Amino acid sequence: MVPESVETPRATRWARLRDNVRRCELRRGAWYPVVSLAPGGAVIWLRQSTATVPLAFLELVRTRPIRWTLVPRERYAVCPCCAERVAIAHPPERMRCGRCEGEFAVA
Repeated sequence: MVPESVETPRATRWARLRDNVRRCELRRGAWYPVVSLAPGGAVIWLRQSTATVPLAFLELVRTRPIRWTLVPRERYAVCPCCAERVAIAHPPERMRCGRCEGEFAVA
Protein backbone atom coordinates (compact mmCIF):
# COMPACT_ATOMS: atom_id res chain seq x y z
CA MET A 1 0.00 0.00 0.00
CA VAL A 2 1.26 3.46 -0.89
CA PRO A 3 1.35 5.99 1.97
CA GLU A 4 -0.84 9.06 1.60
CA SER A 5 0.68 12.51 1.45
CA VAL A 6 0.74 14.46 4.73
CA GLU A 7 -1.29 17.32 3.25
CA THR A 8 -3.96 15.02 1.74
CA PRO A 9 -7.09 14.37 3.81
CA ARG A 10 -7.88 10.72 4.56
CA ALA A 11 -9.70 9.39 1.52
CA THR A 12 -12.68 7.05 1.70
CA ARG A 13 -12.39 6.43 -2.04
CA TRP A 14 -10.25 7.46 -5.00
CA ALA A 15 -11.47 8.89 -8.29
CA ARG A 16 -10.17 9.64 -11.76
CA LEU A 17 -11.77 10.96 -14.92
CA ARG A 18 -13.43 8.48 -17.26
CA ASP A 19 -11.75 8.15 -20.66
CA ASN A 20 -14.48 10.03 -22.53
CA VAL A 21 -14.51 13.15 -20.29
CA ARG A 22 -13.00 16.37 -21.60
CA ARG A 23 -12.91 19.89 -20.19
CA CYS A 24 -12.60 19.24 -16.50
CA GLU A 25 -10.17 20.65 -13.96
CA LEU A 26 -8.92 17.14 -13.12
CA ARG A 27 -5.94 15.77 -15.04
CA ARG A 28 -6.63 12.70 -17.13
CA GLY A 29 -5.09 9.57 -15.64
CA ALA A 30 -4.44 11.02 -12.16
CA TRP A 31 -6.20 9.57 -9.11
CA TYR A 32 -7.65 12.02 -6.58
CA PRO A 33 -8.79 11.41 -3.00
CA VAL A 34 -12.56 11.61 -2.53
CA VAL A 35 -13.42 13.68 0.54
CA SER A 36 -17.14 12.90 0.40
CA LEU A 37 -19.90 11.62 -1.87
CA ALA A 38 -23.26 13.27 -2.46
CA PRO A 39 -26.12 12.42 -4.81
CA GLY A 40 -24.80 13.09 -8.29
CA GLY A 41 -21.36 14.37 -7.23
CA ALA A 42 -18.10 13.69 -5.45
CA VAL A 43 -16.03 16.20 -3.50
CA ILE A 44 -12.43 15.71 -4.68
CA TRP A 45 -9.26 16.96 -2.95
CA LEU A 46 -7.56 19.07 -5.60
CA ARG A 47 -4.49 21.28 -5.15
CA GLN A 48 -4.92 22.19 -1.47
CA SER A 49 -8.68 22.72 -1.89
CA THR A 50 -11.76 20.79 -2.98
CA ALA A 51 -13.81 20.56 -6.16
CA THR A 52 -17.20 18.95 -6.75
CA VAL A 53 -17.27 16.73 -9.84
CA PRO A 54 -20.35 14.94 -11.28
CA LEU A 55 -20.28 11.19 -10.56
CA ALA A 56 -20.95 10.51 -14.25
CA PHE A 57 -17.48 11.95 -15.02
CA LEU A 58 -15.64 9.67 -12.56
CA GLU A 59 -14.34 6.16 -12.10
CA LEU A 60 -14.38 5.40 -8.34
CA VAL A 61 -12.41 2.77 -6.39
CA ARG A 62 -12.23 2.00 -2.65
CA THR A 63 -8.44 1.79 -2.29
CA ARG A 64 -5.65 3.88 -3.75
CA PRO A 65 -4.45 2.28 -7.01
CA ILE A 66 -0.92 0.91 -7.15
CA ARG A 67 -0.47 0.83 -10.95
CA TRP A 68 0.59 3.48 -13.42
CA THR A 69 -2.28 4.76 -15.57
CA LEU A 70 -1.61 4.86 -19.31
CA VAL A 71 -3.10 7.81 -21.18
CA PRO A 72 -2.72 6.44 -24.72
CA ARG A 73 -3.94 9.36 -26.81
CA GLU A 74 -1.34 11.64 -25.30
CA ARG A 75 1.27 8.88 -24.80
CA TYR A 76 2.12 9.33 -21.16
CA ALA A 77 1.78 7.39 -17.92
CA VAL A 78 0.65 8.83 -14.57
CA CYS A 79 2.26 7.69 -11.29
CA PRO A 80 -0.32 6.27 -8.84
CA CYS A 81 1.50 7.78 -5.86
CA CYS A 82 2.36 11.38 -6.79
CA ALA A 83 0.55 11.87 -10.18
CA GLU A 84 3.82 12.67 -12.00
CA ARG A 85 3.38 12.39 -15.78
CA VAL A 86 6.01 10.52 -17.79
CA ALA A 87 6.14 10.46 -21.60
CA ILE A 88 6.11 6.88 -22.85
CA ALA A 89 6.30 5.23 -26.26
CA HIS A 90 6.14 1.52 -25.35
CA PRO A 91 5.01 0.77 -21.79
CA PRO A 92 7.16 -1.64 -19.77
CA GLU A 93 5.67 -4.04 -17.19
CA ARG A 94 7.00 -1.91 -14.28
CA MET A 95 8.27 1.67 -13.98
CA ARG A 96 10.08 3.71 -11.32
CA CYS A 97 8.93 7.30 -10.76
CA GLY A 98 11.65 9.93 -10.94
CA ARG A 99 9.77 12.22 -8.55
CA CYS A 100 8.65 9.97 -5.65
CA GLU A 101 10.97 6.99 -6.38
CA GLY A 102 8.05 4.53 -6.13
CA GLU A 103 8.12 1.50 -8.43
CA PHE A 104 4.79 0.24 -9.74
CA ALA A 105 3.32 -2.09 -12.33
CA VAL A 106 1.90 -0.49 -15.48
CA ALA A 107 -1.84 -0.98 -16.10
